[in-house]
Amino acid sequence: MSSNSTSNDDTYNQDAEELVWGWTLTEEGISAYFVSFLSLLAFTLFLSKYLYQFPRIGSILPEAGLTVIIGIIAGFFINAQFSRVNEQDQQTNDDDFNRPVATTLLGFSSTVFFVALLPPIIFNSGYHLKRDLFVRHLTAITLYACAGTIVSTIVVGLLLYALVSLGLTGDFNPSFAELLTFGALISATDPVSTLAVFQQKKVNPQLFYLVFGESVLNDAVGIVLFNALSKFVGVHDTITQFALGASVFFVDFTILFLGSLALGVASGVVLALFFKVANFRLEKTRLLELSLYVLVVYFPFFIAEMSGFSGIVTILFTGITTQRYAVYNISPSTALEADVIFRLLSHLAEIAIFLNLGLSFYDDHGEKLKYMFVLWAVIACLIARACNVYPITFFYNKAIVYLAEKKFSEVEHNSLNASSGNAMNMPNGTEGSHTTGIYYVKKNTANMLWFSGLRGAVAYACAKTFPDDNGNSQAFISITMAIVLLSIFLLGSTTSLALSALDIEVDVDEDQYMQEHLEKSFSCFQRFENKYILPLLLRDLREDADNNQKRVLLSEFFSDLDLSDFVPVRPTHDGDVELREQSDSLTRNEQPDSLSNFEQFNGSPSAKMHRGEYSMYDFGA
Repeated sequence: MSSNSTSNDDTYNQDAEELVWGWTLTEEGISAYFVSFLSLLAFTLFLSKYLYQFPRIGSILPEAGLTVIIGIIAGFFINAQFSRVNEQDQQTNDDDFNRPVATTLLGFSSTVFFVALLPPIIFNSGYHLKRDLFVRHLTAITLYACAGTIVSTIVVGLLLYALVSLGLTGDFNPSFAELLTFGALISATDPVSTLAVFQQKKVNPQLFYLVFGESVLNDAVGIVLFNALSKFVGVHDTITQFALGASVFFVDFTILFLGSLALGVASGVVLALFFKVANFRLEKTRLLELSLYVLVVYFPFFIAEMSGFSGIVTILFTGITTQRYAVYNISPSTALEADVIFRLLSHLAEIAIFLNLGLSFYDDHGEKLKYMFVLWAVIACLIARACNVYPITFFYNKAIVYLAEKKFSEVEHNSLNASSGNAMNMPNGTEGSHTTGIYYVKKNTANMLWFSGLRGAVAYACAKTFPDDNGNSQAFISITMAIVLLSIFLLGSTTSLALSALDIEVDVDEDQYMQEHLEKSFSCFQRFENKYILPLLLRDLREDADNNQKRVLLSEFFSDLDLSDFVPVRPTHDGDVELREQSDSLTRNEQPDSLSNFEQFNGSPSAKMHRGEYSMYDFGA
């Protein structure tokens, strides 16, 4: 009796494990799954090379679109075979073995997405943000990504609620809380296809980094917003009930986002201090240095998730902070190798995500798809995107012009020479002076920002975790899938046409652009950073700043670093005080003719990567 009971319990546990994991927990089952998926992944990578060899094809069919198509085709054959086996109702061992493998291939695990695939993508995005351009447009990027995402969420929720109230969505009548939650997930942009075309066309760096920077922050904000709003589904479903709990939502959202941001920054700072104190630059410990350094892709993410914060927000700001403060403290070879690993993990994860997206196309979407609601949702997304981009652009430009005029008046009032009177001309929607021209968002740029609001895998992964308190979870998954596919193939494949129609500047040399649009003053944060943060976090900063050859390299690593703060004033042979003219010239990017043994390294890919001066065209989207 006891033996039979134990046997039944073992069978039950095995069935439960198969249900949870989606495949038989045997070497054969796991191997069959990975052989199938990795074969599709390899085939996708092989075909992707033709998109780069034939740019015209690549501009029409983005890599994300190709990957989804391969997934859909493979899913069709897998689904057909799986259906045939079900109809025959065969009970052989082979059928028991193949069913879970096929089920897993056709599914889309949101847990795998958020825990395994998304962190390296988000980290790599933050790690390869070009700091000069990102910080320069940080105000605009933050407005589009944070305020814009909230505006988009509210507009989508309210528009769809009005349509549901008028009975224009057929028999699908979700609650207000569900519509607002759907608005949050569908506001998460993923312009991978657009950025790939931007990379190929070499668009204006301002446009590239506005779109890229917004998408990076927008994913983090959208996920946090979705998780916060999900708690209201089934509890505060009506507008009145939601309004009563709005204050709690606002507090939770603010604490969650700011706490995750602080944890990400702290993680990067701790990593910088660790490599400053622990010397792994020796040849014998180079592998250990690299191994420890690449752990940063996941370690802060799991700490955040364990602590109740957002791992995505944390890992984003970990990447930004690590690139700024930790890279200078490791050896150049480790920096270059880690950079390749980060980009490799990110690229493979992106391909795997879109492949999974295509494979899950047949995951019972047709039965739950609400065609009328999809149509209205697409229109609502376009309207919400416009309500995001255009008002923010208008008020942002007004603020830029106002501040420039105010500064101009102060300079004119306090100036003692006539040259100051020519320091500034105000822009009238065109490229203006140094003070406003590098910040001002032109009309065509705003139009392209609106067009670039594609929806992608992040939205679909959020939909897979949509709360099912009201029984509408599967319907929202199907609706999101339809919108994502329309976005990838309709908007992604017409990006080149949009660039031409909007007369967007292409074939821009980024190095030349940066030289022509230099920032000639330090912000308050930059001065605070130069004075307190960098001396604390960077290894041998003062010694390197006082070394003529290393000073050149240091100025290249940190183009916004005022080296005069670190070079000591010392008497010359004649007894006079040397005024650190060479340091001042380096701060103005005037380099000496001879760089000695640092010349070769300074122009190497590793040095460029250290100082964040690789173009996004070098790294890819």
